[in-house]
Amino acid sequence: MSVCLITGAAGGIGRALALRFGRAGHEILGLDVDAEGAERTLDELRGAGIRASFLVGDLARELEVTRLLGELPEGPLAVCIHNAGTNAVAPFERTDFEEQRRVVDLNLRAPMRLTAALLRMGSLASGSGLIFLSSLSHYVGYPGAAAYAASKDGLASYARSLRVALAGQNIGVLTVYPGPTRTSHARLHSPDNSREERRMDPVELAERIHQAFARGDRVLVPGGTNRLFAALGHWLPGLTDRSMKRGILDKLPSG
Repeated sequence: MSVCLITGAAGGIGRALALRFGRAGHEILGLDVDAEGAERTLDELRGAGIRASFLVGDLARELEVTRLLGELPEGPLAVCIHNAGTNAVAPFERTDFEEQRRVVDLNLRAPMRLTAALLRMGSLASGSGLIFLSSLSHYVGYPGAAAYAASKDGLASYARSLRVALAGQNIGVLTVYPGPTRTSHARLHSPDNSREERRMDPVELAERIHQAFARGDRVLVPGGTNRLFAALGHWLPGLTDRSMKRGILDKLPSG
């Protein structure tokens, strides 16, 4: 059975991806720092008839990444989905530096470490696929979450370059740019949840990602509204800058 490795699989988007790729016939191997959430998701996956297991550790810590790599089962992966991420929302000058560093370590450095190690180990071979979850902020900015935006921009550039480098090895690379998604993580880090129902359901997002991966797409901006906003960010950046400022930065506590 082909194995799908998913980081941050214990909840939110990662959980939805585990269910979707598991139902497509993959054995799921989740990596997550949340032991209790991992146990709940593992029970759900197995209850759905999906073969699954979890490794628990903090991907933002280099020694933990090394340990987790040593615990991976032998054999090639069919898919590796870099989904784990975190945020730090506050005026940049008031955001603790250690908090900013953790955002970069988890969102950018961890996928780079994991991918390089998996390639060296031969876990990613011809026919394998990599999926990177960047952010719509790549196109429109994210005032109030500068470290997050920087990490997701870096991830997008890394994935784009890697796609070219791995093409000759027949390893596909898909970069996803999700917009607001209805998860507890988004709720925690958003200054305004009054229109939460407009955010994309993670189940829908997982379905769109699976379809894009199956087609061999290189880029996915999921949803018409997100694609429109991304286009506006390219052609009318001042408009989206003002919109993001009003929607996020201006709603943060001033003290």
